[in-house]
Amino acid sequence: MALQQHTTQLNEKYDNLSAEYTQLKASHAQQIAKQRAESEQIKASQAQQKAEYEVAYEQQKAAYEQLREIIMNMVNSGTCAPNLFWPYNHQPPPGSPPPPPAPPLY
Repeated sequence: MALQQHTTQLNEKYDNLSAEYTQLKASHAQQIAKQRAESEQIKASQAQQKAEYEVAYEQQKAAYEQLREIIMNMVNSGTCAPNLFWPYNHQPPPGSPPPPPAPPLY
């Protein structure tokens, strides 16, 4: 009688552990599927960002080339004559006050 009772208890424990294992296995499969879906979303987002970056880069490159062509046309046509007093020549116009002293570095 005691042996039958012990066998019944062990069978119940086995059934409970088997059901828990099945639940854990299903939960693990769901987590893996969720992680794979998130990974695919990230990959798709990265691919879209890369495509957008490449389009923006090509647009910027084309705009730069257009600007360069405009400037070269102006320089070659004589419409962009050099100015002696252009600020980047480091020559102030005659009669202008001296520049202020540079601020201290520290």
